[in-house]
Amino acid sequence: MVGGPQDIIEAEEPRGPRRWVGVAVLAVLVAVPVISLLASREPVRTAEPSPTLVPQPTATFARQEPNVLRPEVRRRGGEEFVDVVFPDGTRAEVGYPDKLGLAEMGVRPVQGAWLDGYIGVFRQLEAPYSGVAEVSEGRPMIRELNDRVTLWPAEGPAVGQTMLFEFGRWVMALRDNPRGMTFEQRMLWAENLRGKVTKDGYLVLSARHPVRLAGPGQAFRGEQSGPQLWFGSVRETLIVIAPIPDCDVGKIELAVIQRRGRFSAERCQNGFYVAVAGNPLLVQPIIEGVRVKPAK
Repeated sequence: MVGGPQDIIEAEEPRGPRRWVGVAVLAVLVAVPVISLLASREPVRTAEPSPTLVPQPTATFARQEPNVLRPEVRRRGGEEFVDVVFPDGTRAEVGYPDKLGLAEMGVRPVQGAWLDGYIGVFRQLEAPYSGVAEVSEGRPMIRELNDRVTLWPAEGPAVGQTMLFEFGRWVMALRDNPRGMTFEQRMLWAENLRGKVTKDGYLVLSARHPVRLAGPGQAFRGEQSGPQLWFGSVRETLIVIAPIPDCDVGKIELAVIQRRGRFSAERCQNGFYVAVAGNPLLVQPIIEGVRVKPAK
């Protein structure tokens, strides 16, 4: 029989296993979006980022070691004689009664210097008696400025941070003021200050522009700033010897000697300034007994 265009041929409903297969397929089609929906409700877990490693400064601490020279002594007729070299290279002979024992006190260099081109940037370089430990006071170093210059925390509110220079056996401290220099200014000091140790152990300094060392007899704001040698300790008895042309005690100011409340004495001889401060029982015998003259 041939059907026309409007004819509908009715098919019988499938029997047997085919119905169950259709149901199973339908169940799978429904289950997939449901499972996807449930999975989407689970929190998305992402890998935690690795912590950023920030380099920390190296904690460098210092041991307490004497930063003084005990020079070779020549003895003759109850007296001792030592040859000394000042930070500018000036040489002299120091004599004294052997009972005073200046050589055993130890001697260390002190020198003032300017940073030319920067108004008022004058600093004093001093060999701290106990070396790095005296400056660090158990605290870690701030940073290295180069292979022989380091920066350390301020020792108190009245001073700024301290630069330490290593020249052979010597450590020289440059203490800043509370306002502080810039990093660039500190690097000028670090790069242009030089030092060499003589055969007999003394330190002689030199400098390149813009660092300029104070010469013998030069002063900054009235304070003696040229090359000096210090025997002993500020906390006990201190002897200062400095080459000063046309030396006149009345025109010389030196705070470390003339501090209020300290017993002191000073004199000039042969173009050298000699001053003592500290123990009253030692000041007078030292100022009377010490003799300085230029080396031959």
